[in-house]
Amino acid sequence: MNDTTTPVKKDVKNAIEVRNLNFYYGSFQGLKEINLDIEEGKVTAFIGPSGCGKSTLLRTLNRMYDLYPGQRAEGEINFYGQNILATGQDLNLLRSRIGMVFQKPTPFPMSIYENIAFGVRLYEKLSRSEMDERV
Repeated sequence: MNDTTTPVKKDVKNAIEVRNLNFYYGSFQGLKEINLDIEEGKVTAFIGPSGCGKSTLLRTLNRMYDLYPGQRAEGEINFYGQNILATGQDLNLLRSRIGMVFQKPTPFPMSIYENIAFGVRLYEKLSRSEMDERV
């Protein structure tokens, strides 16, 4: 998934494989040595008490943490065999393949305009005036 021409491998049994994942909020370690397989076509639930890292783990699956300074992940998250934590990933493409829906709205740390325009830009090439009208 290093660029838009890299196909998703469909012959891999697990859609997602997490290996030795550690996540940090600055110097605080929020996730420690997580290992997990998520099979393609299976429903997977994360259940646990408040503050145990469920949402943090979910946010690593499409690298939403990259939008916030001081947050980082170490280890591997393989999406159909490709490590999404590797440098050079097309994050817009990744996020179009691994979406998130949260209980409460979670805007990106940017203006209201940019939050609304973000999704449109993934799928449409609009001029500034067309984008202004859409937003």
